[in-house]
Amino acid sequence: MTYLITALDAEARPLIEYYRLKRDYTLPFTLYRSEEIVLLVTQPGKTNALMATSTLLGHILPKTEDILINIGICGAPEEYPIGEALLIHKIIDNGRSFYPDILYPHPYREATLISLEAAQDSMLESPVDMESSSVFRAASKFFPLHRIAFLKIVSDHFEPDTVTKEKVIESLRSHRKTLDILIDSLKHVTDTKSLFTAEEFKEINDFKSHFTVSQGTILEEALCYFRLRYPTLPLPFPDEEIPPSKRERSELLERFTATLVS
Repeated sequence: MTYLITALDAEARPLIEYYRLKRDYTLPFTLYRSEEIVLLVTQPGKTNALMATSTLLGHILPKTEDILINIGICGAPEEYPIGEALLIHKIIDNGRSFYPDILYPHPYREATLISLEAAQDSMLESPVDMESSSVFRAASKFFPLHRIAFLKIVSDHFEPDTVTKEKVIESLRSHRKTLDILIDSLKHVTDTKSLFTAEEFKEINDFKSHFTVSQGTILEEALCYFRLRYPTLPLPFPDEEIPPSKRERSELLERFTATLVS
């Protein structure tokens, strides 16, 4: 099964037509289905995206071979042409970072994305949207990170007032084949392909044992990002002993993760 997540009805419309999806009324959210695809329209905003995605995945539990793609528009700096499709390798939300694992070949430009609370009308250094971090948070509870992808199409250069429903529909319609390629790539990534050796997993788990569950998740995401960028380098665990206090441990983790993603 392929799970497609959009924020807007206009983003969903070309996909509904292309994949010949039918409306499903079993959830209190806008949902369309076929035998192979489920498409959810969350409506804009982080809260909507988190609630709708979590509800869908709790209702239709993913199987091992399933994949999830969040597709939609984004604002971006002028270096990104209008209409370009970007594959997101890092999502930033209020200082926290999330890392989808891109373990497959693809022809698209990779980018960092910032998830904001509202549409952005002043220039930033990275593309922006309002839902990706919430979709990641919900989906990562159900999917391995290499079976989640974020495909964003540049709609404007921080001029959200210029984005119309018609332009959104046309942007998504022009990238339906792009989505097909991404779906095929994700489906060919097997769960047996690991980023780390058995020895590294032991080292990671030993280090994680000194931290909270949420801190361990942040650590894993940063380690995956490091390994994807530097596949031949050893993991640069700090030489210092784990400090006894919670505050000092948090500071150590913050320094370490900053090293991994720098």
